[in-house]
Amino acid sequence: MKKVFVGFLIALGSIGVIFAITAARRAPTIRPKVNVGGIEVGGLTVEEAERKLRIWWEEEKKKPLSLHSDKLKGQLPDMRPSELGITLDDRASIAKLPLQDALADAKAVVTREEFPEQTFETQYKLNGEPNTHFLNLVKIAAGKPTPARVIVENGFIVRRPESPIDTLDETRLMDAVAKAIKENQAVELPIVEAPKAVPDEKLAQITETVSEFSTHFPKRQFNRNANLKLASSKLNGVVLMPGDQLSFNKTVGQRTLKNGFMLAGVYKNGKHDTGIGGGICQVSTTLYNASLFGNLKIVRRSNHSMPVAYVPLGRDATVDYGSLDLVIQNDYQTPIAITSEFKPGTLTFRILGKREPGQTVKIVQEGGKSWDRNVQVIHDPKLRAGATIVVDKGSRGHSIRTFRLVYRNGVLVHKQPLGFSFYGGGDKIIAVGPAAPALPTVPVLQGTKISNPTQPPASGG
Repeated sequence: MKKVFVGFLIALGSIGVIFAITAARRAPTIRPKVNVGGIEVGGLTVEEAERKLRIWWEEEKKKPLSLHSDKLKGQLPDMRPSELGITLDDRASIAKLPLQDALADAKAVVTREEFPEQTFETQYKLNGEPNTHFLNLVKIAAGKPTPARVIVENGFIVRRPESPIDTLDETRLMDAVAKAIKENQAVELPIVEAPKAVPDEKLAQITETVSEFSTHFPKRQFNRNANLKLASSKLNGVVLMPGDQLSFNKTVGQRTLKNGFMLAGVYKNGKHDTGIGGGICQVSTTLYNASLFGNLKIVRRSNHSMPVAYVPLGRDATVDYGSLDLVIQNDYQTPIAITSEFKPGTLTFRILGKREPGQTVKIVQEGGKSWDRNVQVIHDPKLRAGATIVVDKGSRGHSIRTFRLVYRNGVLVHKQPLGFSFYGGGDKIIAVGPAAPALPTVPVLQGTKISNPTQPPASGG
């Protein structure tokens, strides 16, 4: 009997060893009655649970999600999670679930332990960035922003704050998508008010005129004056924060008939010509001079091929969309605003902001040179014989260097070179008609003497 009992103990021990080895080799499983986002994964290994979630996601990600926000002015189309840059994170979804090994399973069976139901949230991750198409649609639906502007009305500075701009908070988009999937509802897009490019408290610092400059023009040049008025209006009220730059071409836009510009006189290759938008170089030149006296940084500027009548040599600024531009920069510690005022015969630009106490600016020229150009003669068969007309009166060539002198309380603190201006000028062009025919000649007989020039000669017999 004793031998039988010993054998039983040995057998029982062997079974225990075998069970322990088997339990050690068996992968832990997720505790019973555990689900992730409504998907039952209790009793599965980690790998099995991840696979089950991926299978679910393969179908779920095909379902378009409705997008909604009360702050958007327009509607957005339905989009799949991938289009929003979001996908399932199966590993993170399973990683924090409660596990148990084979011994715990056996114990639960023996003790008939009841496990409570546990639900865990499905985890997601960014799958790159939301696509550009989606982000552009949100911008369109949010509406166009209204930038801050400062103008002069009836002699007073009028500040118009920037309107609030709604934008997508991409950091909260993933949580919004996860909630929509869980609750089977539309994605409530996290739309927030973006920070203003020009905060109201900064706009309030624009309180006085820093500089101004005016040029003059004939009142009766209808097309040219219309171009001046249109171009200057596009610059009126523009606000520049410290360090901001203004491009004349980007602000005014392309000079086309569609954009409202008209045909008028221009300078082209040292000659007088016509072109769409003729005259707006007077706008850029007037702005340039106001910027000079306001001590703004000049990033880019080019002179004409010929001198202009409305400013001295070396102080003009020509522009040509796509090639020549005027670019200025706000070097002040506070914001500035650019304003324009068009009146018949006069164009004025002002730089508004906060003046530097005791600062004055002068513009001087040095080393000016001039020279005559050639005269070109062209033949025009349409002119009458011997006639001549001046096709282009041309212009002399010039060169000059320009400097900006900055004073503080009457003391010169900076002499800044503004560049070398070269005006090639243009040849004088004269058109001539065909040569005049030679006058007929009357032959004179040799040896004939005319005694009385008032009487006809005697006729021969």
